[in-house]
Amino acid sequence: MVHTVEKPEQRTTVRERELRETKDEAFGASHIGPFDYCPRLGFREYWYPGIWAKNVGKKKPVKVKMMGEDLVFFRGKAGQVVALTDWCPHRGARLSKGVSDFTGTITCPYHGYVFDDAGQCVAGLIEAVKSPLAPKLRSKKYPTAEHRGIVFVWMGETEPVPLEEDLPWEFKDPGMRVTNYSRVKVWGTNWTEPIWQGIDYHEFYLHRTLKIWNLLHYRLPFFRRKAVVTNGVRIVEEGDNFLTTRQESIEYGQKEYPGLGKWPRRVWWRVLGKSPPAEGRFGWHHNVQLPTIVRVPLGGASHMRWGVPVADWETRMWTFTITEHPKTVFGRVWQDAWYWLYRRHYGVIAINENEDFPIFSAGEINPEIPQKLGILDLGVIYFRRHLARRARDFKRLGGAHGCVKQPPDPQKVAEWRAKAKEAR
Repeated sequence: MVHTVEKPEQRTTVRERELRETKDEAFGASHIGPFDYCPRLGFREYWYPGIWAKNVGKKKPVKVKMMGEDLVFFRGKAGQVVALTDWCPHRGARLSKGVSDFTGTITCPYHGYVFDDAGQCVAGLIEAVKSPLAPKLRSKKYPTAEHRGIVFVWMGETEPVPLEEDLPWEFKDPGMRVTNYSRVKVWGTNWTEPIWQGIDYHEFYLHRTLKIWNLLHYRLPFFRRKAVVTNGVRIVEEGDNFLTTRQESIEYGQKEYPGLGKWPRRVWWRVLGKSPPAEGRFGWHHNVQLPTIVRVPLGGASHMRWGVPVADWETRMWTFTITEHPKTVFGRVWQDAWYWLYRRHYGVIAINENEDFPIFSAGEINPEIPQKLGILDLGVIYFRRHLARRARDFKRLGGAHGCVKQPPDPQKVAEWRAKAKEAR
């Protein structure tokens, strides 16, 4: 088989054509479905945040479900956090119900089979001192790596890439405070919808009502315009694993709609609403990065969500409010007060969890019906049709498990599984 290498200039031409086609498709009402190229349980060939390292002790293991699979976390012989399948290969009991009887191991609570940090059974405590079954028992191990206090897990069946390849740039910048202001919560929704919601610019309607949080902002004047019309979305930057969008041409105040009249009907109080788009290091652009990372601006900070698919209608949402390291003690105190007294309650809880999430929670949104996407959904269309197919699953396996139009190539899957078997 002859493999052709795509030159940078060819790649640019392809991307430009994809952008033009996406814009044309948006004006014509796109029919691209949510799971055509996006798998229901997420792209597997990536590192995902699994658990805070501090939550894994020396004695008691911890159970976490990721991408439809039950994992058990415990401390290995060198003190590192290890992840195995939670199901004992002997009779299927949960290893997370057991304890670490010996350093660097975990013991099944049912019959006392002991597994080391490589997943190999090393003893059958009540069977025999020299167990004939133990050498034949092996538990699936998931690669783990720790960064900034978070244990990341490789959920794919291909060989893991270095963790740094999948870390957001903020996590690798020593000048950024990333995990100081964070929250982990399970959302009852499929992982895809929080991605679309992060780049579809719904806020001018969903978040239109006046709130005390909108009135009080230390960077903004009390009286300020409120946006009413987006006039669509444009893609301002895209790459192999990311997409950045911005509103096309925002208008403020009140608009006349043919045959209906003016909206909003009353505008005097709307000068107390949200401000015009802010600039700064983080800009006003909305950004999505493979596999499940969304960024939106907060003036001098950034709001990041990193979703971990758990089940069909369950996503563990890691939320980070990212700021630069303050230069003074007063600056640190100010940042802490800003987050705990304002940002956490307003942006993370009031907006994300109490306004956004209820709209697309299980039973409130239906991804199974045919969808028609328009100019507000330009980023959504591009992600579903183009960015998704740049995912590592497609590059390595020729497709993704659980997507409708391009499942993995069976031959490529078999090759990777054979390699993994040889490595064991």
